[in-house]
Amino acid sequence: MKRARVGWVVGAVAAAVVLAGCGDGGGDAKPSSSPSASSRVVEPRSAFEVYQGVTAAGCTDADDCQAFMTRKLAAAVKVREAMQAKDSAVYAEPIGAVDEAERQADHYGRSNLGAKGNSLAVSLPLQRMVAWFREHPEG
Repeated sequence: MKRARVGWVVGAVAAAVVLAGCGDGGGDAKPSSSPSASSRVVEPRSAFEVYQGVTAAGCTDADDCQAFMTRKLAAAVKVREAMQAKDSAVYAEPIGAVDEAERQADHYGRSNLGAKGNSLAVSLPLQRMVAWFREHPEG
């Protein structure tokens, strides 16, 4: 049951990422004053909600935790990109938390994030990002 839920969440996230990056697909598009689909900025709160969906399931064993932590970090990077695109000054604290999580992942090795201590070192800064969004509902 848990695996099915994880698969569904991963599929939903993948679909959201694909749809967010899709243009109209027309080869003869005429220029217009509205931004194209590829230049639209994802709102940080929307990216954070996707992050929450990715992280909701957790993991059960080392292999599962490795895949989970990889997905979790990738989703956090998407949140950081959305925050940077909107206003780096306003989101400086959670952006810094994601930066720290990536530094920890690089330090311990991205291929070894399933280990308990390593996943904790990456998760703690990401928890600071989560706390920031809880404390700043307008974010």
